[in-house]
Amino acid sequence: MTIGHMRAFELTERLPRALRRAQQRAILSVLSERMLELLREASMNPDKIPETPAARKLRLFLEAQGRKKGRAEGEARGRAEGEARGRQDALLTLLRARGLSPSQDDEARIRACADAAKLDRWIARAATATTIREALGATRTAGARARPRAPGRPRPAPASRS
Repeated sequence: MTIGHMRAFELTERLPRALRRAQQRAILSVLSERMLELLREASMNPDKIPETPAARKLRLFLEAQGRKKGRAEGEARGRAEGEARGRQDALLTLLRARGLSPSQDDEARIRACADAAKLDRWIARAATATTIREALGATRTAGARARPRAPGRPRPAPASRS
């Protein structure tokens, strides 16, 4: 690949993701058959890729960008997990301080929740709840939803317990 091709690939990285692949294909389409064959062979063995100083500089630059992006994503994920863990700990501490003992299933449910808004709602409810169920809200089976009543239809009477 020529220095011009390498520069074109470098600029391609700045394009929106949706355009990036099309641009890369366009660049590859102007390479000779011999160059494409060399790239195919080299892709099987990265050590065989001939690298000019400019290409090496570009490769190192792109690798560094990838590491920075990966590090930033990892740090963001770590912060989110740490914040969720803090909320989970706070909720469990509050429940226990109020004399409510979460079961293993309740604790597992709390630990599995990473939704900050939901954990905050549970913490707020736990401050006044008299039961774990009240603090965490009624559990529904997956996919179950409350169906809206048809207008003008009365609510069904609760079933009597005999």
